[in-house]
Amino acid sequence: MDFNFFEWIREGVKRSVLMGVSDAVEQMGAPHEPEVARDKIMAFLQSDAPAETTTKRRVSSSSSGQRKLGRSISEIHPTS
Repeated sequence: MDFNFFEWIREGVKRSVLMGVSDAVEQMGAPHEPEVARDKIMAFLQSDAPAETTTKRRVSSSSSGQRKLGRSISEIHPTS
């Protein structure tokens, strides 16, 4: 018997998500005007406007280009 704990977890999560989506679709039902919804989606996808979700990468103040992740030991235990 080959039992992989993480594979078992992945499959369980996958089934739960699919069942949740299925339940949501059942509860909401089909769109009343599917052609209007399709036209709106196509207009959105074909728009030339840049996406607002792009983020700029912050530049670190250090010369090495690496970001500082936390406090240094000297900041935690200052010398007296």
